[in-house]
Amino acid sequence: MKAIVRSGDYFRVFKPGWSDPLDPSYSLERGGRWNAPHTFGVLYLNATYAVAAANARRRHAGRAIGLFDLKPDRRPHLLTLDVPRSLALDVVTDAGIAALDLPANYPWRVAHARCRPIGKNAYAQRRLRGIACRSAAECTATDWIGEELAWFDRSPLLVERSRRSFEQWYPDPHPA
Repeated sequence: MKAIVRSGDYFRVFKPGWSDPLDPSYSLERGGRWNAPHTFGVLYLNATYAVAAANARRRHAGRAIGLFDLKPDRRPHLLTLDVPRSLALDVVTDAGIAALDLPANYPWRVAHARCRPIGKNAYAQRRLRGIACRSAAECTATDWIGEELAWFDRSPLLVERSRRSFEQWYPDPHPA
């Protein structure tokens, strides 16, 4: 396993009704790409606004109600967090992906079931605070939009910098 250093501002997309957007219990219960249900909690963070926006759209892809069909007060908000300088499993660089025996075009069509054992092994390594990975949101066989950080529930608490409503953070879908 190859490690990579990550720090600075990361973003968490959350529903306006969530009482605590830093609560990892949802991922603990249901699991995610890097954690099976009932194993450990993960906060899934976005490295850029573009990745956050892609993840907001992904949650409504194929649904009868799209992101812009939601009432404005129901659209996702954005939390800006300060991630302390930390080691994360490298699932971003070509070398990191190859070291994990994942396909070179990861995350394209790589199932959660293939990633969860990797997440379990990374979580067992106490020096790692999370997993830096290519975002699967809107990826293709040849391209990916940016990076995400799967922050482990046992890692240091994150410092909240700001909260923004949808209108304050989401890129203008119809720029002039």
